[in-house]
Order: sequence, then structure tokens, then C-alpha cells
Amino acid sequence: MNELPQKILKYCITLFIFCLAAAAILSGVNMMTSKRIIANRIAEAKRKRQKVLPRADKESFQEKEIDGKQYFLGFDKNGEFAGLVFEVKGLGFGGPISVTVGVDKEDKISGIAISKLDQSETPGLGIKITTPKFQGQFNGKTEKEMKLKKDGGAIDAITAATISSNAVVKAVRRGLQLYKRQKSEISK
Repeated sequence: MNELPQKILKYCITLFIFCLAAAAILSGVNMMTSKRIIANRIAEAKRKRQKVLPRADKESFQEKEIDGKQYFLGFDKNGEFAGLVFEVKGLGFGGPISVTVGVDKEDKISGIAISKLDQSETPGLGIKITTPKFQGQFNGKTEKEMKLKKDGGAIDAITAATISSNAVVKAVRRGLQLYKRQKSEISK
């Protein structure tokens, strides 16, 4: 009868040692890779800013925060204002969708960027929001045009992925509306 509690104690100690070793290994891997992960995220954000506001010099972006909203003002090689970039989120079929939006100095969209890592939409359908064909529709559009065609707007929805398409359109429209309300503060 005394053997059973001793076996249980032995198994518990063994399990504890394995868990402790696994936690130490995971912690070590996290410490070794966290700087690189942060550096990669920063590089990806810079790449997206350049993609959605191509007229801006890639080294010219200046960060500005208004009421908790982060904007990146872009300037061309001559130091002239080229536009700005901000990020918005929408709720798609599979969860949140993060959209990087560029707006030129005429308040028209100069581009949007959604990467596969920015969303968790349905593979094969909703993931098509990451394609150049879908994203390219936004170029040159204004807030008034920011609706799906079925709702009187200028954006074609992805067949069988209307929720994802609509989430992107609504997020971009909300971002443009907020930008217009904060425009005077941003330009200071």
C-alpha cells in the first residue's frame, strides 16, 4: 500500500522536471528570437507604408499620433507632402482584418495592403482580399466611393466572400472618415 503514493510522487516529480525543462527551453527560444521578430515587424510595416504611398520617399515617413490614432506622414524626395498612411481594422468572416491604407494629398486612396498575416479569413475564398486584383480597386477612390458595387459603391466584392470584402471596405471608409475629422490636427 505504501508503494502507490511513492510511485505517484515519483511520477509527479518526473513530470515537474520535464515541464520545467520545456518551459526553460521555450523561454530561451523566445529570448533569442524576440528581437528578430520585432525587427521583422518593423521592416514589414515600412514596406507596407512604401507600397500604399509610393510617391513618398521610403525614408521620409514621420509618425504622428492624434487621439490615440497613429498616422505616418510621407514626403517626396523634395520634401513635399505626398500623403499619409494609417492602419484600420475590420471584422471579417474569420476574425479581425488589419488594413494599411495610403491617402494622397488629394484625399484619394493611393493604395491598401493586407498581407496573409493580417487576417484569418477562409482559405480559398476570403484570403482573396490579399490579392492585387482586389486591393487595386481601392486606388484613386474617395470616401464616397467606399462601398461595394451592390450597395452603390465602386468596389467589386469577391465572389462567395462578401463578408470579407465588406469588412475591408467598411474599415477603409471608417479610417477615411476619422482622417477627415482629424485632418486639421494632422497637418499642424
